[in-house]
Amino acid sequence: MATIQEGLKSYIETNVTSAGYGFPLEIPQGEAFPAWSYRVVDDDVLLSHSGRAGFCKARIQLDVMAKEANSKSDYENSLTVANALRAALDGYKGAMGSATVYYCHTTANDDYSDLFELPYVSIDVVIHYSKS
Repeated sequence: MATIQEGLKSYIETNVTSAGYGFPLEIPQGEAFPAWSYRVVDDDVLLSHSGRAGFCKARIQLDVMAKEANSKSDYENSLTVANALRAALDGYKGAMGSATVYYCHTTANDDYSDLFELPYVSIDVVIHYSKS
């Protein structure tokens, strides 16, 4: 059975081609940029009085990396890709792999990267879904 992170990876690689490819936990050395890694922060099964409600809520962290190009810094290019991801994910409803997504939104958590212009941008994706 496919997981929500596999569905998210497939959705992003298909719909936000400017983001490049995604990898679990970290981007392998020698990969082409831009690229991104993902990790599940939590994936909670929601409960009702009678047990499992059939709905889940996942928080998945994405770390986006890009390289300097066209007079933009690594950070600026990573931010551009992160903004494209946020535009594609915020408010999304529909299929994501074998899951049905009812609500999706992103939160930025890259204050440290912004302050020091590090070459990556981190965003969290919160997905309310049910498994098929």
